[in-house]
Amino acid sequence: MTGELRYGIVGCAGVGGSHARAVNAADGASLVACCDIDGEEAKKFADEYDLGATYTDIGQMIEESDIDAVSVCTPSGTHADVVEDVATAGAHVLCEKPLDVYAERINRMISACEDAGVTLAGVFQRRFDPLNRAAKAVIEEGNLGDPVLGDVHVKWFRPQAYYDSAGWRGTRDMDGGCMMNQGIHDIDRLQWLVGDVESVMAYTDTLDRDLDCEDTAAVALRFENGALGTIEATTAVKGGTDHLSVNGTEGSLAIRDGDINCVVGTGEESRYSAETETLELEGRPHPCGENHEGVVQDFVSALDEGREPEVPATAAREAVDIILAAYRSSDTGEPVYLDDLRSE
Repeated sequence: MTGELRYGIVGCAGVGGSHARAVNAADGASLVACCDIDGEEAKKFADEYDLGATYTDIGQMIEESDIDAVSVCTPSGTHADVVEDVATAGAHVLCEKPLDVYAERINRMISACEDAGVTLAGVFQRRFDPLNRAAKAVIEEGNLGDPVLGDVHVKWFRPQAYYDSAGWRGTRDMDGGCMMNQGIHDIDRLQWLVGDVESVMAYTDTLDRDLDCEDTAAVALRFENGALGTIEATTAVKGGTDHLSVNGTEGSLAIRDGDINCVVGTGEESRYSAETETLELEGRPHPCGENHEGVVQDFVSALDEGREPEVPATAAREAVDIILAAYRSSDTGEPVYLDDLRSE
């Protein structure tokens, strides 16, 4: 593409503001319009971000405001329908996580974008974090040896009032539970670092909240490279933490509370232990920046350069597929292979 992208936001509440600020900070894009089914919400958004046009119809926004690209920031279970509307109208799409909450819907939105010849990208901003990028480099450079274990713990608190604040929250068709909403960023980060997941065995339950889906999950993973792993996620605890660790035959790393620790073997081994030394790591900034600013800049730059964005739709669906496999495993009591799930 040539010239500055004319950009629109669909979904003016919640994370829509993060996308608006990111577009305004991006080189090569100009935020010109917004759309929301609630016209008053769209007007408030337009006032805040100094936009000249507001809409309640996606196709009308794209046509009348000559929109090149759109961020989709609506509730999760609406993403497929919204993306289809955007693609049909001819605009490229950056869709918030998750792409959607069912595989059939994701297949449909990917097909719609392919048929229309537009780009579909997902939002997983933790891939743009300098510490996560440093961890990715350490693993790819072979410093940890062969992967053995990969684990992520996402232990958050969300009160019942959070789920009661909107009719779609915590519903299976529109939202999902603690994995699909909160844990998905770290689930994506885990498979991005360790490798593709082959199969899943899971227990999920609703232990202390009133919602359709799980507030707590314990998941066992087998990766395609042979490593094993776990996911622990909840929104029903107080005082919990986020933690990700990757352990290999030659070293281990852990990321917790914004810090990274990495140790590698020195080659000295005894009968019961192996000596290690700390590997000093520096963050590796993404050339497009961090957080949503980095995601949007990468998307805009990819369209300008005619390349694939950092998180294309095929990559953005990986974490969703893992969660869907966990849901099925919890229902059936059996392991679920992701290839079987995707072939349906």
